[in-house]
Amino acid sequence: MPVFVYKARSRSKAGTFEGEIEAPTKNDAAAKLFQQGYLPSLVEEKAGQSGLSSLLDMEKFKGKFEKITIEDLILFTSQMSTLFKAGLPLMSIFDGLIEQTSKSRLKHALTDIKSKVEDGSTMSEAMKSYPDLFSGTFRSMVNAGEVSGTLDESLERVTHLMEREFETENRLKEVTRYPKIVVGAVTIAVTVLMSFVVPKFIIIFEKAKLELPLPTKILIFINYLFQNYWYIGLLILAGVYVAFTNYISTKHGRYQWHYYTLRIPVIGDVISKVKFGQFCNVMANLLKSGIPILDAIEVAAKAAGNDYLMTIFDKVGASVREGSGMAEPMREYSIIPKIVVQMIAAGEHSGSLDDMLLKVAQYFNEDADRSIKKLSSLIEPVLIFVLGGIVLFLALAIFLPMWDMTKMAHRG
Repeated sequence: MPVFVYKARSRSKAGTFEGEIEAPTKNDAAAKLFQQGYLPSLVEEKAGQSGLSSLLDMEKFKGKFEKITIEDLILFTSQMSTLFKAGLPLMSIFDGLIEQTSKSRLKHALTDIKSKVEDGSTMSEAMKSYPDLFSGTFRSMVNAGEVSGTLDESLERVTHLMEREFETENRLKEVTRYPKIVVGAVTIAVTVLMSFVVPKFIIIFEKAKLELPLPTKILIFINYLFQNYWYIGLLILAGVYVAFTNYISTKHGRYQWHYYTLRIPVIGDVISKVKFGQFCNVMANLLKSGIPILDAIEVAAKAAGNDYLMTIFDKVGASVREGSGMAEPMREYSIIPKIVVQMIAAGEHSGSLDDMLLKVAQYFNEDADRSIKKLSSLIEPVLIFVLGGIVLFLALAIFLPMWDMTKMAHRG
């Protein structure tokens, strides 16, 4: 970290003071001095530090474009939890984690967080500067652990939450991997056919002066568009993508998109179960960490990541704020299974809502797993049907005229 030379006056003592201080930037050094009770009149980087500072700035710049995966955060959180349980001091834990991580972006964030904690900030407050790395759920559970003195347990719960999220993402990726490969292969194959094979057959058919069947006429028309107006197709696709991206970046557009994604046959069912499972799992762990129920509902709703479902959870929070329970407003929505509402109602009456929410989360997770397997079994026959249709169309378009040409040759 860069070292700065400073001159400053103390707010409590007379005279001018000089010294050195470590900080990421000049402004951070001045802020540090102010927090320590000094009014800086001069803050300059120490001679010989410019090369190191430039190197650190370069690392920081590179880190902005570095992707931090959920696996990186799981590893960091689990290591931190283990070191806390071992009884190591917080600053020693930060030093160890900073040294071990190979990601520049995460290293910079941890260094900054450590610096802020040394200056008297709490870890959860320091993490607010990096919302893209540490979510609201993460920070809330860390804050609860700091207040209750059970930070190791809170970090362990956060690790379990992220592991569950990682497992779900992997299962969904596995389901979509096969269709992506097939669609990509078909796209390449059709492009090659349209670019090199089909034009040669068209020349043959034109020379033969045959009455072409409908599939061949359609293929010729498609090939004409492909050969002469392919760039227009790309522009249209790019325009649709940009328009769609801009639309769902608005509040109304995002709400509509999230609403309709839950209504897609089969896929929407899987998404809703995954999202409800996330909500219940996060809220249960927040409650177990000592977070008040209203705050837990708000944080868990954001963790679900669906604006339409957030409106449901907002109504749930409003009901709780008015002295009612969670179960009653949930009865109004057909998207929530009745058994789930009954389990939450039972948890509220028995005073074990956190345990019941964990059971509800488990129910949703297991149901989502079954739905994902069902989706996987449905995708394959659909793809086979689509591929069969494409192959049949190409075969009819090319070979029907060939058969006519063969008949003419036999007659001749």
